[in-house]
Order: sequence, then structure tokens, then C-alpha cells
Amino acid sequence: MPDAASPFPTAISHDDPALESVNCTRCQAGDAELLYPLADYLYHTPGEFAARRCRRCGLIFLSPRPRPAALARYYPDAYAPYRTAIQDERNPLLRAMRRRRVRMRREFVERHTAQTPGRVLDIGASTGIFLDEMRRAGWETLGIELSETAATYARTRLGLEIICAELSQAGLPDSRFDLITLWDVLEHTYDPAATLQAIAQKLNAGGVVALTVPSWESLDRRLFGSYWVGFDAPRHLHVFTRPVLAEMVTAAGLAVVEDRTAFGGYFAFITSLRAWLRARLQPGLRLTLLERLMDLHGMRFVFEPLFVLMDWWGLGGVRVLVARKPSAPP
Repeated sequence: MPDAASPFPTAISHDDPALESVNCTRCQAGDAELLYPLADYLYHTPGEFAARRCRRCGLIFLSPRPRPAALARYYPDAYAPYRTAIQDERNPLLRAMRRRRVRMRREFVERHTAQTPGRVLDIGASTGIFLDEMRRAGWETLGIELSETAATYARTRLGLEIICAELSQAGLPDSRFDLITLWDVLEHTYDPAATLQAIAQKLNAGGVVALTVPSWESLDRRLFGSYWVGFDAPRHLHVFTRPVLAEMVTAAGLAVVEDRTAFGGYFAFITSLRAWLRARLQPGLRLTLLERLMDLHGMRFVFEPLFVLMDWWGLGGVRVLVARKPSAPP
């Protein structure tokens, strides 16, 4: 049901030429239930959007959504994932935390890869933070990033090789990579099933794909409804329930080897909380004080054990899935 506190109408119509209405992008069915009317509560770009769930296959998708030619306008240079290099972080506590988190991701994927170090492709490489960590560990790295601003930063500041193009247009050979990663990327793609199939083609036999997506089953989603950061309209074009994501990965010819919540934390939670509070509180001293409290650097460390427990219980905000391409027959 739509969020009772949502300020947007339950019937969505649009005459914006930058938007398009679509059927389910997985099975093309035209029968979908309206979950929530949505708006861009993070960057306040214009437009009304809607999260819908396909009654046939269960995929959750955005419709109306931006047309591909207009998508760039919804990714400002201040977009949160476009972060500066860890070594440029002024706060030593945050610098240590960021270093620890990116090292955890590297160690996580290396536990699953037969070839370590090998060749890694990071799709949605942003400013190159993860690729820089992989290169330091000896990996041969390549990134794909649609934002020219973020790609240029990764090239000039970190000296990384970044292709600014869609995967289908990057001209990469098949059976090339031992590891492909998509950190919070699949939900941004127009055709996630086709993206997974293309990834399978680019992997070596026995190669691994590791990806994260917002977890539909999370406590965050249940608490915040339409203000959950996992919707992030209009940048998140899809949301995946756990069974649907596993089915799509398997349909691409990949075998799921790990599927759980991990890597969640304070930032995603407070992003949802901030939007939820702004919808309920008038601008003023109380809202300002609450937001300043949430932004205190030390607050995330106070609540870190809670997010660890949420991941342990399967209620964390981020789902991580690892899948392997079958080895070639002898």
C-alpha cells in the first residue's frame, strides 16, 4: 500500500518528455501493482515517479522513469557515491574507517576467487576507491563508469584505467575477467537481466561476480516506507526481493555461492531517516538539531554494533550476492 504519509498522489501521470512509462523489464507484463508514489527527496530534481511490483514475476521497477537520454540530469556532481580518495580524507578517524571498509570488501571477494590476484572489472567504478584498493593488492584493474566527472577523477587522482561507457558499448572481449564487481549498481540499470547475462559472458570459466543491492527484506525498508533510500527515485530503476535476484542470477547461467546482508551501516540508515523526518517535521530548530546530531562523526561508531547485528539477523540494509560462472568442461 502507498505510504499514508506520502505527500504525492496515488495516481501517477506525467507529460514530462524526459520520462517514460514502462512494463515490467523482466517479463514485459503490463500488470503491476502500485507500491509507492515517489519523488527525488535527496537532490530534489523535478518529476513524479512510482515504484511498482510486477504481479507475474515479482520484479519491482520504477515507472514513470527517466529516459536513457535524460538520465544524466539526475546524477549531480554532488552525488554521494562520488567520494574523494581515502588518502585525502582529513578526519583521521573517518580515514581509518573508510580504509577498513574497502579492505573488508577486497578480502570478502578474494575469499571467493580462485585467481588471486587476477583481472577485475568494477562496473560503476565511481571515483575509483575500490579499484585503487584492488590494485594495491596486485590485481590488474579496469573500471566502467558513466559519469565523466567521476571517471576523470579516478584517472587523474588515482591513475586508474576507466572506460566511460555502458558495458555493452565498452568493447571488452568475452571470457576476460576473473572477478566482476557491481557495488550498488544493478538497481541503476535499465535491463538488469541483460546486464547479468553480459557479465556472465565477460567472466572467465570459474570467474566470480560480486554485487550489492538495497535489501528489500531490510528493517530500513519496513521502517521508512517510501522514504527508504533503497528506492532513491529516479536513480534506482529497480528493487529486488531476495528470490527474484537469485532467480535472475541463475537465469544468466551463474551459480549463487553466497547471498546475505552485509556492508550495511549508518549512512544508508540516516539517509532514509533524514527524508522521513523532513516529511514529518516543519523546518526549524528541532529538525536542525536532529540533523546535526545524526551528522556527528562519532555517532556512526556508537551504532555500529546495531548494524552488525542487523546483518547477522538478515535485516541489514544491503544485500551482497556472490555467484560463479561454471568451469569449462574437461
